Amino acid sequence: MSRNGGVPAPGGVRTGRPPERRRPRLPLVVLATFWTLTGGTVSSLGLGGPATAAIFLGVALALPAALVRRPDGLARRLEPVNPRRSPVPLPLWAFAGWAAASAVHQRTDPGTQNALVYLAFVGLIALAATWTSAGSGLLLLRLMRAAAVVAAVAYLITVARHGAGNSVLFPKRIFGEAIWVGMVAAVPLAGRSRWGWLAPLILLAADFLSLSRTSAAVCAVLLLGLVVKGRGRGELRRAALLAAVTGLAALLLVTQYEPLRDRFVYNDSHTVAGLAVGTSGRAELWATTWAAIRQAPWTGHGIGSVELLLADPGLGHPHNDYLRLWHDFGALGLALWVAAVLLLVRGALRRRRAARGRDDWAIHQAALLALVGLSLNVLTSNLLVYVFVMVPIAVVVGTSLGAAGPSRGQRHPNHPPGTKGSTVDLRAFAKAVARRWLSITLLALVGLGCGLGVAALSVPQYEAASQIFVSTRATGDIAELNQGSAFSQARVQSYAEIIPSPTIAKAVADRLGLDLDPAALAHRITATAKPNTVLIDITVTDVRAARAAQLANAVAAEAGRQIVALETPPGQNAAAPVHIGITRTAADPSGPVSPRPLLDAGAGLFAGLLAGVGLALLRDALDTTLRTAEALAGTAGLPVLGSVPFDKHAREDALAVTHAAHGARAEAYRVVRTNLQFAQVDRRPRIILVTSSLAGEGKTNTAANLALSLAETGRRTCLVDADLRSPSVARAFGLVQDAGLTSVLIGAAGFADVMQQAGDGTLSVLTSGPMPPNPAELLASDRMRQVLEELADTYDTVVVDSAPLLPVADTVGLSALVDGAVLVVRAGRTPAERVQAGVGALRSAGTPVLGGVLSMAQLERQGYGYGYGHEVRPGTPATAEVPGPATGESAAASRWAG
Repeated sequence: MSRNGGVPAPGGVRTGRPPERRRPRLPLVVLATFWTLTGGTVSSLGLGGPATAAIFLGVALALPAALVRRPDGLARRLEPVNPRRSPVPLPLWAFAGWAAASAVHQRTDPGTQNALVYLAFVGLIALAATWTSAGSGLLLLRLMRAAAVVAAVAYLITVARHGAGNSVLFPKRIFGEAIWVGMVAAVPLAGRSRWGWLAPLILLAADFLSLSRTSAAVCAVLLLGLVVKGRGRGELRRAALLAAVTGLAALLLVTQYEPLRDRFVYNDSHTVAGLAVGTSGRAELWATTWAAIRQAPWTGHGIGSVELLLADPGLGHPHNDYLRLWHDFGALGLALWVAAVLLLVRGALRRRRAARGRDDWAIHQAALLALVGLSLNVLTSNLLVYVFVMVPIAVVVGTSLGAAGPSRGQRHPNHPPGTKGSTVDLRAFAKAVARRWLSITLLALVGLGCGLGVAALSVPQYEAASQIFVSTRATGDIAELNQGSAFSQARVQSYAEIIPSPTIAKAVADRLGLDLDPAALAHRITATAKPNTVLIDITVTDVRAARAAQLANAVAAEAGRQIVALETPPGQNAAAPVHIGITRTAADPSGPVSPRPLLDAGAGLFAGLLAGVGLALLRDALDTTLRTAEALAGTAGLPVLGSVPFDKHAREDALAVTHAAHGARAEAYRVVRTNLQFAQVDRRPRIILVTSSLAGEGKTNTAANLALSLAETGRRTCLVDADLRSPSVARAFGLVQDAGLTSVLIGAAGFADVMQQAGDGTLSVLTSGPMPPNPAELLASDRMRQVLEELADTYDTVVVDSAPLLPVADTVGLSALVDGAVLVVRAGRTPAERVQAGVGALRSAGTPVLGGVLSMAQLERQGYGYGYGHEVRPGTPATAEVPGPATGESAAASRWAG
């Protein structure tokens, strides 16, 4: 046996999982730490583009070899790895391919740089997942935390000397966008040392004082990770308390500290729900971007085009990456990104739940926090094109993916065996969606209804456009003409800012004799300067088509007069240096630009589907119930004796073996009977306890039908109802319950006096008898041991139905008196942790656990081997089977029979 658990096969070929590397792979760890420490300084110096290109080039060179072969650290050789098993979700690969294709098509500088960031992000995730080794995750988090704390402390020192939001060491406010990445590493490590709790608080203070509002809010949300660890419902109360304390402290800080108040509240005149909330002009950027999205909502305008739309260097980003993705890639590209992030979040939740220890849990928690923080931050930021943020996040997420390799630790209860714990299984994804198709459909219909409702309730808006041409009054000299053209291009952007002003709007309203508020009219005017031209497009929206055209033409004329007046030197008779000409007049629009019912309905339907799928994936990730036999075997570590299909009539007709001798449930119980013989080959169990972790899992039905199936083979079988709190055996067989086990235990009768017959006289049943006040003491008594021994001497097999394990202590004491126990688990109902607790309770009592039975399972429709199929319909007599060769089950039953 090799030291790593692999077994050398003949010829020197190793089998089993590859040995774990003991030395962490440092290049990616150092790369993530460097970008955390710099806090965006490299990008602010104009080196972001070259750095992005260098990172992309390095990933492009290393990734192909890493996906095909990776080093085996112990054997010092290369071991093949299937590239199709890369843990990166397929939607993320598709998004990267779309970005690359769009960049090749666009061939613009912003598009190329954005594509390099996206491709480097996806490549780093794949590379980090492939290069992950034992110890990489913990080392990565510790170095990132140390780098972030050093940067934060240095920044806080500059705050004490130069005030909040300074740029002495780090670029103004961009530092806050980078510091929350350190919070991703600091929160999972907080409880590991006495001073570990101090790091998140230092980072939160530094982020607030950087005057970066969105990242400060994200830091506050990530701080909740100190108590939300996925280990119990009580965490919600602690999280609510921590959120209240953090929110109150932030409110006091913002209201009392003037720099924060000016930055967070009073930087513009926008309000949200009646509260003053500064947006720094983002509302106008979002409106402009959304107007462009509506022109190509499905396929987008191409990568990097939003930067060309917002041509002003200070407004070159929409400050909302969801709008950026929608504008550049369309709804389909946005859907790919959102689906990829949801799959990564789902995988992180599963890996965190199945973590082997504190180190594994920390890196998975960090990956989850990184994805949550990124998804929240991009609502008002441009992080998806910031390499100094995307690199550390990619390394953290990729390290988490690689830390859950094949055959390492536990899996998610419903994750199919034989696949990597970190890969996104498309079949599992499809099953998760199919299981919750109703909620997805309802949310899709709600979204569709909302879209149609918005379209029906919206007032039609008409849009008319005119265009003006800016030129200079120059002579025919070529040099002067060139200077005039450069002068016009330099001024045209300023003119575009002047046109949608209340001054021009008031003059237009007065000239047309319209009773319109100048400020309201100014918000309906849009002026856009085309890059590298002297043309300005003027667009006006109005509820009337004719008035929209009238206003657009009036604005063009008035803008020409106002601009010429502004450019005319005061107190002089000289002519203005510019001339404004109208190159295109507005015509009455043929139809409204909004609402657009098909687009609104499609957007609502898409949003509803996205919400439904996201909810389905989230519920599936949080669902720890066991649904398959493979999940039960992997979680409890037990052999699965059989899966009993769900039958809606089982509550009224519990005895499947008697009343439906050849039905699916009856055959399932016979399979359980057959497999039970292999549970203990050396010592055949004679007293078998049938129990469950919780109530309502079908243990009584299983015990009754198992006893009937054993009696079918000719074995002398006795069924004992030892559930003295909620007995059900007598009701299932239609027997008398007034005298039974408790009568024997207290000496009121012998077991032969109260024994009843069932199953055509082939099965003896000892019902519970009167309900005692002390069932736990009775079942664990010496008298109970004597009764079981007497029954074992009289019958070949004794099946004991008991109370659930976890709610009461009855079964734990009884389990020490039996030869083995069968644990019944209800499919889709019993959480994995409850099953593990039940198995642990039996083993702590020294009871051999023979196996598990999955009850009420939704079995896939599949035929039995050899083409056998037999169904007994109500009212149809069961026909006798033709004798044939003994099958495995019949032969096994014969061995049980003696």
